[in-house]
Amino acid sequence: MKKTSAVLFLTALFAAVLSGAGSRAAADDPTFNNQVVRIFQRNCQTCHHPGDVAPFSLMTYRDARPWARSIQEKVVLKQMPPWKPVAGCSEFQGERILADDEISTISRWVDAGSPEGDPADLPPPLTFTDGWPLGPPDAVLQPEGDYTVRPGNDIYRCFSIPTDGRGDRYISAVEIKPGDRNVVHHVIIFLDPTGVSKALDDADAEPGYTSFGGPGFDAAGIIGGWAPGSRSRFENDGTAWKIPSGARVVIQVHYHPRDIIETDRTQIGLYYARQPVRKEIGVLPLINENFTIPAGDPHYRVTAGFPAIPPGYNAHALAVAPHMHLLGREISVSAAAPNGTSTCLVNINDWSFQWQGFYYFKEPVPLTAGTRLSAVAYYDNTSNNPRNPNSPPKAVRWGEQTTDEMCVAFITYTLDAENLDVSSPAINGVSADGGQLTVTGRGFLKGADIEIDGHRLTDCRNVKKSNKRITSGDAWQALAPAGKQVSVTVLNTDGVRSTAMSFTR
Repeated sequence: MKKTSAVLFLTALFAAVLSGAGSRAAADDPTFNNQVVRIFQRNCQTCHHPGDVAPFSLMTYRDARPWARSIQEKVVLKQMPPWKPVAGCSEFQGERILADDEISTISRWVDAGSPEGDPADLPPPLTFTDGWPLGPPDAVLQPEGDYTVRPGNDIYRCFSIPTDGRGDRYISAVEIKPGDRNVVHHVIIFLDPTGVSKALDDADAEPGYTSFGGPGFDAAGIIGGWAPGSRSRFENDGTAWKIPSGARVVIQVHYHPRDIIETDRTQIGLYYARQPVRKEIGVLPLINENFTIPAGDPHYRVTAGFPAIPPGYNAHALAVAPHMHLLGREISVSAAAPNGTSTCLVNINDWSFQWQGFYYFKEPVPLTAGTRLSAVAYYDNTSNNPRNPNSPPKAVRWGEQTTDEMCVAFITYTLDAENLDVSSPAINGVSADGGQLTVTGRGFLKGADIEIDGHRLTDCRNVKKSNKRITSGDAWQALAPAGKQVSVTVLNTDGVRSTAMSFTR
């Protein structure tokens, strides 16, 4: 048989297998189009779509069919979807756990020959916009140019980026999109209200500047982070991260180079608050930097803690994010109240460096004055650990390299006593003159934006720093065609929206 004929024959055979897969299925067997794709939409497609972290897509039958047996094995063994917290500790939002009936449905589908089913049964497909799972951001920040990652040791590179300087801005979500997931180990976003990071960036000929550990200056806080497996989400209503007016954000990217030259330009997407913000989110770190894991120890214990919460600082924990490297095997975080009770915040007994993230509690956890927070971690520094980067094993200390180790847990929180004043914007009039849209009224914060039918205009500005007048360039015209009545609102930077006023161009 000629090579071309053989290829055509194998292609036709593969197509026949796909199209005929359902011929062995009984009438009551699950099909991809009816039951299975809905399970994938609820639990899998956020990672398993083109351009995201998963190695293959589960968006369509043709995507999923070649992986059917592997999918069955992974879900039956409960290795997928990846969810590391152990049951019986805290309850979290968005737990990626398949119900027993969902596992059974997938398994029966595979055993029946993985039938496709009737196309009429397909639900509307999920859409993932430009690599932003939360939808298009209000602002996308990125370095001015690509950074070249050369073979060698790990690199900590910081990129200083200006933000919208029109006013204090509250952020309800931060999405981090690594440019090259092959070399990006993790990302932390620091706040620089003084602009000192710009001088550090300008002094380096390449994009950004190198700084191991911290960002190289006294940061005002952290507003987000990313590690393999992390999934972003919107914060609870009434809470948000604050970016002060004129502040710069510093994207610290930890690169773990491969043996080839690669480039990266990691982006962050900011989503502005659209609900009144009453509490600002803070981050409390538990860190131990003083330990050495002996070679050959299969269960070495390391602890980290935080001093007792002082009087007057009662708080509620929103989420927890433990962090270790390749030797890590187990980690738990707990809160010990002064009355002697202990609350388990998270417990992971099968740590994977590839699946990390912030775990959001279903209900915020109270942290009263006197509460002590602690983390307990265990490491396997033997040749039996397939992830051990050293052969033979050697002593490993705290460090910034991927082949070093860490014992860290971040806890996001809000203070009980904080109740921020909110604005009260009101519109008196809307007019169009010379291509500009002008909204007048009162209570407009610096940096406020005009909305048309709920769509934020990105070219707004306060007139002469006034709290009574906002203008937009010509972007509004696309949302308000001549003769069409639209609804105009003003969205202040603290998430408060004015009442609407009708306007016809």
